Amino acid sequence: MEFLGYERPNGRAGTRNYVCIIPVTCCANELACAIADAAAGAVPMLHNYGCLRLKPDNERAQRTLIGLGSNPNVAATVLLDIGCGMLEPEVIEQQIAAAGTPVELISAKACGGYQKAIDKGREAVRSMMSDAALQPRIPLPLGRLCLGVKCGGSATISSAAGHPVTGHVVDTLIDAGGTVIFSETAEVIGAEHLLARRAANEEVRKDLLDTVDRCERMIIDYGVDIRGAQPTPGNIQSGLTTLEEKSLGALVKTGTRPLTGVLEYAERPSEPGLYLMDSPAWPSYMFLGMAAAGSQVFIFSLGGGVCGLFPSQPGAFRTPIVPTIKVTGDPTLENERDFFDFFAAAVIKGTESTDAAADRFLRRFIEIASGQPTTQEYSTYREVLDMYASGPMM
Repeated sequence: MEFLGYERPNGRAGTRNYVCIIPVTCCANELACAIADAAAGAVPMLHNYGCLRLKPDNERAQRTLIGLGSNPNVAATVLLDIGCGMLEPEVIEQQIAAAGTPVELISAKACGGYQKAIDKGREAVRSMMSDAALQPRIPLPLGRLCLGVKCGGSATISSAAGHPVTGHVVDTLIDAGGTVIFSETAEVIGAEHLLARRAANEEVRKDLLDTVDRCERMIIDYGVDIRGAQPTPGNIQSGLTTLEEKSLGALVKTGTRPLTGVLEYAERPSEPGLYLMDSPAWPSYMFLGMAAAGSQVFIFSLGGGVCGLFPSQPGAFRTPIVPTIKVTGDPTLENERDFFDFFAAAVIKGTESTDAAADRFLRRFIEIASGQPTTQEYSTYREVLDMYASGPMM
């Protein structure tokens, strides 16, 4: 199987061809917007990360920015700095360049001020966009893709429609030599023994169980009960009663293939296969981490509920350089089906088999990977990306 993508000099493949503007610190967000507003099509990656963080969070943030700037969907990157901060802009620039992505670092301090930095940024972005426009889509093997999968608005029907069709794409992609990342460590709790059976070897099995145990210990150390946060009020309204129920359903979207490894947040997989990334379940954190790890497409399998009634929820949490395919099997969202890229409600109604829906969804997935816009890509909404930080702010 093939899709139409952009072949990068480093051997990776993009489903999109963006010029990306990344502030090294949130203090440069305004610069990024001013440059993007004068260069239609450039993508500003606004985020909330600034100073006053400790070393582990700074290292994670730096790894995330490097991963975003070198994501295969990015043709070129402009880094914006103001001349101070906790992160190391020169290191970020060097690592993005080492990954094979053209990059330019612009510092307001080095340029001599705000407006001069904007002028230089606009010049750089326009030149990069001219070069990117010359790159054609070509047929590429499906195995060149890295897919990120997530579920949300989980309901009793999730594992009967949206999750199985997603799992079919996951299995197909892995069989083709591709890579799939899923996350939500807390939503493995209660079903980790089943996932452990799929571990490729004993080392992976141990990494999985240690990661889940670390998450549980963190909750216990806070002296609280996970109930009340998991399942969420929306999950309970949709019929779920325990975290175990939610976890069992969530695993359906991961397909049936062996678990190849466990990743730290924003860590790039070293080989093809299926991976769990250690991350909170909050979509903004998850999508950002999977984009930094190299995912070129996301699938968001949405059970339904209140968040399915809004085009920007959970679309507000999207990472703009990676297309997010929204899927649901909830028949009650018939009036909102235009908010989704794939509607699997016929499985619940009994008018389409799961296998038929899965084959139909695979074709839709390839179309979107080949450039057909998702419903969220039509949106002009800009969300400030929420960088994952686990330590205290000083």
